[in-house]
Amino acid sequence: MAVATEAISYQKRPSRELFEARRDTCTAERERLLAEWRAAPETAPDLWFTYHPYCKSPDWIGPAVSKALAIPYVTAEACRTRQATDADWHDARSSVQKAVTSADVNFCLKKSDHEYLATFLPDMSSVVPLKPFIDDQAGGAAAALPFANGEPVLVAVGMMRPGAKMHSYAALADTLRELPGRWNLVLIGDGPGRSEIETLFAFLAPDRLHLAGAVPHDEVRAWLEAGDIFVWPGIGEAIGMAFLEAQAAGLPVTAFATAGVPEVVGNRAALLAPSGDTGALRDHIETLVADAALRQRMGVAARAHVAANHSIRAAAETIRHSLDPLLAAARNRVSSA
Repeated sequence: MAVATEAISYQKRPSRELFEARRDTCTAERERLLAEWRAAPETAPDLWFTYHPYCKSPDWIGPAVSKALAIPYVTAEACRTRQATDADWHDARSSVQKAVTSADVNFCLKKSDHEYLATFLPDMSSVVPLKPFIDDQAGGAAAALPFANGEPVLVAVGMMRPGAKMHSYAALADTLRELPGRWNLVLIGDGPGRSEIETLFAFLAPDRLHLAGAVPHDEVRAWLEAGDIFVWPGIGEAIGMAFLEAQAAGLPVTAFATAGVPEVVGNRAALLAPSGDTGALRDHIETLVADAALRQRMGVAARAHVAANHSIRAAAETIRHSLDPLLAAARNRVSSA
């Protein structure tokens, strides 16, 4: 049964007044829901699942509802982000930590989140690793390439905006500027930094470079299916979903061994360079440009890696294995009450 609510806890910037207003709204909504479910117990939930509680969006409803109804409380991707100063978000962060500490299961998607949870949980028994996942069956026909030369196609995907994305584009340009051999490049993405990126890659002949712009997800997959090598440094990539999409399309990956990249690429599906080492990254790309058989082997390994570890099926099995016992125990408590 679906329950509609207009209550929100999110606030973009620190504000004591807004924090208290959001908390009061969620508290009132919590009491409304409990009254409704106590009046009609058959409509009450069997489990409460909260996604991504963090300082900007605490969960002021789930823990209390779960306790009142004696149902399991579960979170996924609880994390700490670097927002302003610690003082600005202290109360909200404390609320999140209290909620996460009360949870029966906390699904954790990346190493940095695991390290954060370890700073305040009394033990890590509630923490269940959940690998980032995608729909690996979503592929379709490959895009029609704009190149007539039949030579390897390098593909990069990233929004064209200041910050880490722009740093990755700059590192990629430095990497490719002296890359030997004959190859083509497709850049997928758009944004306020597009003109700067066009300048960065002006060293390439126009018939070797294609800027696809911002395209729908299925078209991104089509470009990946048409490519030969995924080339994205991955600076600041917390999880690196683009690397999963590329591997699902059968592309070998080249990137820096930085941030969350090593957590999502398969050992036999990627060539990773030390963070910031454009020379080593160039060597990896050169190796793949020159060796079609290696690209093929790594592409097969890439698809297998995603299917086994990062598919919806793999994630569903992890979630089912954790939640089924909780639901069974909760039902047993109800039947014996």
